Amino acid sequence: MTASQTAGQVVSEPSDTAVPVVSSEEEILTEDSVAPTVEQSADNTTDTAEESREEPTESPPENTVEPESTAPATSAAATQTTTVQTTIQTTAPEPAEVVIPEVRVPLSPGKDVAENEKVRVDYSNAPEGYISVCWNETGKAVKLRIVCGETTCDHDVPTGGTTEYYPLSCGSGSYTVQIYEQTEGSRYTKVLEQEFTAKITNETSPFLYPNRYVKFSRNSACVEKAAQLCAGKNGTIEKTAAIFGWITENVTYDRELAATVKSGYVPDPDSVLAKKSGICYDYASLMAAMLRSQDIPTRLVVGYAKENIFHAWNEIWTEQTGWITPELLLSKQGYNLTDATFYAGAADKDKIAGYISDSGNYSALYYY
Repeated sequence: MTASQTAGQVVSEPSDTAVPVVSSEEEILTEDSVAPTVEQSADNTTDTAEESREEPTESPPENTVEPESTAPATSAAATQTTTVQTTIQTTAPEPAEVVIPEVRVPLSPGKDVAENEKVRVDYSNAPEGYISVCWNETGKAVKLRIVCGETTCDHDVPTGGTTEYYPLSCGSGSYTVQIYEQTEGSRYTKVLEQEFTAKITNETSPFLYPNRYVKFSRNSACVEKAAQLCAGKNGTIEKTAAIFGWITENVTYDRELAATVKSGYVPDPDSVLAKKSGICYDYASLMAAMLRSQDIPTRLVVGYAKENIFHAWNEIWTEQTGWITPELLLSKQGYNLTDATFYAGAADKDKIAGYISDSGNYSALYYY
């Protein structure tokens, strides 16, 4: 997939070619033909962005997040002179009650399954926008390929009987799922293929559940933190602003990880929360987990920021606006609710706010 792809296509890492090599005897997938997975792409995000991190003029910092700097509008009431009776409060206000929400739990009910002795693919919950994969053996590397129309998404699959969940990011449509097992070196052989049609009940559903790249449960520390931040807040905008503000003020960019991250890296929101540091992939995963736990549809987006910086950010859904993308500036709240990494790392918040609010500076490739 290339940077010219439009928003709305399925997630995975960018590649020049994503078509498996076919031999006369069997279908073979090689490392050269695999679209790099998100885990593989995360390490490419870091070095380029790091070099430009302090100067958001030509190319933005790999850590720079959203604009917290829109001057609040002065209300008419504030300019009027009125006489009011004031009661002096002598006790602290009651703190808002913190309620840990019931979060969505992905399941593999086994109603619609493709399997053999090595692997089980459960697409029973395709209407909710996700599938699960469980590879029973250990040792060799395993790849999942999800094809929808002209979009191809490749993912690494954990081995040893672990069930992992992956989003159907293209929405409703016809899907082909393929599983490849490593045979030798960079060569992979297809061991399973299944076609199915997904009629997704709600376009936001794939971005409300936890998955391989946005991990959380009701017992997660990030879910508890989100509940604390959102206590007393009403609606999507207030809750998003609270979470976004906390992340950008408390999570710092991890330069060491950026310089050393290896292929196969997958973000862990609770770990990022504990360290209070991470790369752009971590920022986007943490924010998605916290917002999804509050039942706010949130995409983890992987793509490019100008100039040619491989990057990750978020898009949030509201009933009023649909998906909030980098071009939408919510001036009433003073936030452009998309790119926590760039905003957090920017010395000049006004400059980076202008950068983030220009959709021409972003090119989305994959959605998780």
